[in-house]
Amino acid sequence: MFEDKFKAKMTDGSRHFVDLPIEFAFFDELYEHTEKLPGVEIGEFLVDGIVSMWLEFTFRGHKFTVNNQFTDYWFFVEDAECPEEILLEIADHYRQLTEQ
Repeated sequence: MFEDKFKAKMTDGSRHFVDLPIEFAFFDELYEHTEKLPGVEIGEFLVDGIVSMWLEFTFRGHKFTVNNQFTDYWFFVEDAECPEEILLEIADHYRQLTEQ
């Protein structure tokens, strides 16, 4: 259900580290849940209102992006060397959406 990809490094140097099925949160719910992460700074939030979403935020000094691909939200961290403890914290925070 909630797929972890902690080793999936991209050619641009980022890391695709987790997927969340879209069925658990609408775009605005994902945004509001992001705001609840202590210390988060939200950058851009772009939606077309129907099928496409892009969210950028900074957490613990690392830049993250979330966008929807196919039937999932894909989570990326800009720095592929971001400590896994931070990635786990992000993944655990969003995993809470599946428990609501």
